[in-house]
Amino acid sequence: MPIIPDFPRGLLEEHRTWHRARMAVDPANPPPGYGADFLEFHRSFIRRALDWYRRRGLDERLVAPWIVPPEPIRQSPCYDRAAEARILRMPRSFATADELGRFIEASGLHNCIHQQAALLYGEPELNDFDVAPMSTVFYQIHGMIDNWYRAWEEAAGGPALTIAAGGRVRTGAAGRGRRGRVRCARERCARPAKRRQRPAGHARGRGRYTRRRRPSGGSAGGQARSGGDRFRSRRNTSR
Repeated sequence: MPIIPDFPRGLLEEHRTWHRARMAVDPANPPPGYGADFLEFHRSFIRRALDWYRRRGLDERLVAPWIVPPEPIRQSPCYDRAAEARILRMPRSFATADELGRFIEASGLHNCIHQQAALLYGEPELNDFDVAPMSTVFYQIHGMIDNWYRAWEEAAGGPALTIAAGGRVRTGAAGRGRRGRVRCARERCARPAKRRQRPAGHARGRGRYTRRRRPSGGSAGGQARSGGDRFRSRRNTSR
């Protein structure tokens, strides 16, 4: 697989810095928070790197994510097929994204894939995080891992998308079912009809508002007003 020419130095430095800051982490027992950080950083990184790659007009087939690693990698002694099966078949067995990310590291899948891919394709760069993003295989590996992450999000109930007025997309509450479910398919969501305001002193009739009748000789509640009422009847001054 080819090395990407003129790969941006800024992106290489970003990837190098992220990994060097975590060199003290034991991959067999990563601390809480590491897994989610690993998944989110690489999702963001490959998205921006591939945006640059596409703008250059390079061959996108070379960076298409694997569904599973090539069979020679899966047959290697370091590859944990039981761990792969849990990720693919039982994503809901991971309570959080952090648990999933830590499992990918602790099971050795991530390191094994990089090491064996470097041997399989004759690209030692894949086994060096300082320069690994220069290889097209890097995006096949991490695109696959990001798809594992997306499958977990879907199984756990990802954020539903709502198209607001004007076509803007908003993220709503998580729910079961397909991730990215659009609740309003039109560009502009229909606004609910405004409720007609009820005039003061009116009661709802059959399909229209009708004036409420006041019982004779008393208040609206049907009881005569007493002398101690706050609102007193006007005294009849006619003689």
